[in-house]
Amino acid sequence: MSIPCCSVIIISFNQYEETTGPCLRSLQQDSNNFEIIVVDNGSDRQTCQSLEQAAHEDSRIRLIFSETNRGYAGGNNLGAEAARSDIFLLLNSDTQVPANTIPLCLALMKENPDWAMLGPVSNQMGNDQQIFTRGQSPRDILAQGKSWCGHSHNFHYQTDILSFCCVMIRARVFRELDGLDEAFGLGFYEDTDFNYRATKAGLKLMITEDAFIYHRGSASFSRSTHSVRKLMKQNRRLFRKKHGHDIPAVHRRIKNLTAMERYIDAAKSGHDPAGLQYRFMNRLELSSQFIPNSPLKKWAYFRRLKQLKERFSTQFGQINSM
Repeated sequence: MSIPCCSVIIISFNQYEETTGPCLRSLQQDSNNFEIIVVDNGSDRQTCQSLEQAAHEDSRIRLIFSETNRGYAGGNNLGAEAARSDIFLLLNSDTQVPANTIPLCLALMKENPDWAMLGPVSNQMGNDQQIFTRGQSPRDILAQGKSWCGHSHNFHYQTDILSFCCVMIRARVFRELDGLDEAFGLGFYEDTDFNYRATKAGLKLMITEDAFIYHRGSASFSRSTHSVRKLMKQNRRLFRKKHGHDIPAVHRRIKNLTAMERYIDAAKSGHDPAGLQYRFMNRLELSSQFIPNSPLKKWAYFRRLKQLKERFSTQFGQINSM
């Protein structure tokens, strides 16, 4: 049996037609020899039957049924134990992956052996991987993501945190860091914890703007419920206890501004001006969604935004709306 080029690990928990089903169907667009490991965290019988049918239709799919819900960390660790490739792709069930995205990311990892982890951009992220999309349906959002990628060529940069809704990790890195910490239970902060440990170990975490995936977001949890708020608070305390300090996070509004500044600087390095302008304007639209409530923070935010617009106009000319 040949070794797969990549082990795609997906955690399934009910809602097959809304989440895992569309995700698996999107992966059928690529015929590459990656394996798809679906770990089901104790779903209902209907979901299990749907998974079995999907595995029957795509021989690359391997199913692992857990009788209990092992959470995000436990499920992914279980999938990693069964994985045969030296590259893992941890993929949320509520994502859809355009054709050729996985081969593109695999090629980047092969060309850059010092990269430990790699993530794409998306419509729904908690950091600078998020871009602006107007569409409401997955089809419209994926079309806008395709347009974004068409305006990016070999644009990659280092970060301190990657969203685990879609993250490519070298198997040896995952194992050297002892996988995801299952002490975080059903979910929240296990990805933050892994990112922090990877960064602390001096590993290189990268974002590529050449790849886009659709992310539905909030499919597994409803952030408004009391139990979820309690779990988030509990796991935040666990992170603090484990590392001796609070979560060292930069708000995504600041990361988005930093990304805009990066485009201005990249113009001096020979990158395609039209592509840089397109992506700057996209993130300018996104910046309006991140206005802080605090008057002081709002003042500082608009001040920096104004400075970036002035630098952009000096570099590229007058700003026009998208």
